[in-house]
Amino acid sequence: MTKSISVVSIRKSYHYGDLPQALKILTLEMLTEHGAERFSLRQAATTLGVAPSAAYRHFADKSELLSAVADDGFVAMGALWMARIAQLNLAGDADMGMLNLAHFSAGADAYFQFGLDHPALFQLMFGPHGRASATRFMQAADLPTNPYAMLRQSLDGLCAAKLITPEARANAEVTAFAAIHGLTCLTISGVFKDLDMTQKWEQLELVKNNILGGLLAREKAQELKAKMPSSS
Repeated sequence: MTKSISVVSIRKSYHYGDLPQALKILTLEMLTEHGAERFSLRQAATTLGVAPSAAYRHFADKSELLSAVADDGFVAMGALWMARIAQLNLAGDADMGMLNLAHFSAGADAYFQFGLDHPALFQLMFGPHGRASATRFMQAADLPTNPYAMLRQSLDGLCAAKLITPEARANAEVTAFAAIHGLTCLTISGVFKDLDMTQKWEQLELVKNNILGGLLAREKAQELKAKMPSSS
């Protein structure tokens, strides 16, 4: 998806009979150049050289097309996550704790990398047109290639390896997801946008360490909180 695709090649895809796919590919190109607000389904159809009515036979409106593109984005993000895990070079005698720490780290790296590589698509996935964020990312969190499901699995693995307690594990995916997602958003469109690439990845390492440090130290934090004087 990082490579530019010419309108000519997209038209060829259409002429081979896959207009919906051609529209989605073109939509990615147009999102990168113009953003979701300046995009229209009619414009996409005209650019492909087909009648708008042909496009509307596949997608009821702009929102439905953008939602389909966003849905594909979550599939691609999950595939990148799995590829990162497959590339791990762990020693044959790596214990369960080390394995799940590596899975957690690789997953965070994949999520961050996807945002860096596809900022317009990433923003669509979690923006007002990204209805797939609810249907695929949260409600469909039990799908094996769903990024949220894989985050949950890595945290379950850390708990099973007794690196974190069941109490620390409870709802930890919410905290972890919020931190990694928030950093990704800040990096592609916010205060960290102008950092060089090394600095951006250093920020991710800091966030990952803070997430894991917080989970590992949860019991100690609870003990200290219990000793704090009441503010009432």
